[in-house]
Amino acid sequence: MQKNKTKDMLVVGFALFAIFFGAGNLIFPSYLGAMSGNGWGISALGFLITDPVFPIIGVVATAMVGGMADDLGKRISRKFSVLIGTVSILTIGPFFAVPRTASTTHEIFTVQVFGNGDKDSISPWITSVVFFAVTLILVINPSKFIDIIGKFLTPVLILIIVVAIVMAIFKPAGNVVDTTSLLSKLNVDNLFKKGFSDGYQTMDALGSALMSGIVVTDLINKGYKEEKERFKMTCGVGIVAAILLAIVYGGLTYVGATVSDQFSSQVLADNKVAILVGIFGKMFGSVGKYAIGLAVTLACLTTSIGLVGTAGNFFTRVFHKEDDKNFYRIIVCICTGIAFFLSLFGVQKLILFAAPILLAIYPIYMVLFIITLFDKWVKYNWAYGGAVIVVALISIPSGITAAFGLQKMPPPEFLGNYMGFLSKLPLNDYGFNWLLPAICGFVIATIISAVGKVGKTRGDV
Repeated sequence: MQKNKTKDMLVVGFALFAIFFGAGNLIFPSYLGAMSGNGWGISALGFLITDPVFPIIGVVATAMVGGMADDLGKRISRKFSVLIGTVSILTIGPFFAVPRTASTTHEIFTVQVFGNGDKDSISPWITSVVFFAVTLILVINPSKFIDIIGKFLTPVLILIIVVAIVMAIFKPAGNVVDTTSLLSKLNVDNLFKKGFSDGYQTMDALGSALMSGIVVTDLINKGYKEEKERFKMTCGVGIVAAILLAIVYGGLTYVGATVSDQFSSQVLADNKVAILVGIFGKMFGSVGKYAIGLAVTLACLTTSIGLVGTAGNFFTRVFHKEDDKNFYRIIVCICTGIAFFLSLFGVQKLILFAAPILLAIYPIYMVLFIITLFDKWVKYNWAYGGAVIVVALISIPSGITAAFGLQKMPPPEFLGNYMGFLSKLPLNDYGFNWLLPAICGFVIATIISAVGKVGKTRGDV
């Protein structure tokens, strides 16, 4: 098979960008810019670390250890690797990210274009039925959908976003507000941490191991059978996607900052979707509604296609049904059905429901990605387990506490005291309070395994 490496790298890289660049990726950078004012660069930096840096690290790290989602974490145990893969696909698939793509499309496109901005004028059922019907049609053939995304939908999406960014640079629709006046109203004390934590909501890091499987499979289909060559191609694909994502995220954050004087603190606090619609409306007038509506529809559709297809591939592999096309179709139909019903809750509720879960699980995946990058130098398997356990003891209580806050309830006293202790850990103000404890857990587990001769080593996996 004749191969054009540059072309293949660009096509798959654009497709990976499109799958990552979904509903949340449009909403949150714009919102961050609007609420950050002249501090938009700091919040953008925090956001960029969470996404695209960690997701691309996840894609490359997973490719290093096999390329499939259930290869990540396998040095802890095979059951653990399947567990984290399942948690990932349920979170970014039918439970949160996929339904959010449809509800975002409804609120930003259907309501704005056909309902004159009145959310009650058109039922979300209509949008969701059409949206998920198209998703199923494009995802039902797993050998073709990624090229459909990369070749046709992505260039249109990029063009719309680039036009908006250029307009914001040369013809801003408002003024950049001083950060201090904004943050005091929104009760935000650290822009970097705000950007870092809001990046969780894109859920891209959770999906990166799964996306690695899509990339590796597509590269194999394109003739890259040899592992070393395929890994180099995966790195190139990741770089292409990361550059595109960083440009778009930074640009959208700046776009939001240029109209930060146009929104009240109440709107900034309560309605991220309204901010995105308002930004494009103020920049382009009524045409802005159509432009952002089309951009969101394409972004959401590409993400929905990618994630539903990924869920089908993942569970087909887990249950060893690779040769059973009907099993794949059943899985994607089930995922689509669940996502359809959850999409009816709306964007804001889905964001709120997801926050505690993301706080609980995101750091676990991050530390796994970091260690996996250095896998060939990590001799003892217990080192993985030690780091993950320590991080879980920090992140899971944080998620539980956030869940109590969601219900406007104080956590139990012992949990409140424990969270007070965690707040004193190094780097807490930047959202990295788990990092140094993870290193300690890694080192201690390594020493115990080496001295006590317990646990398996890298060669045993």
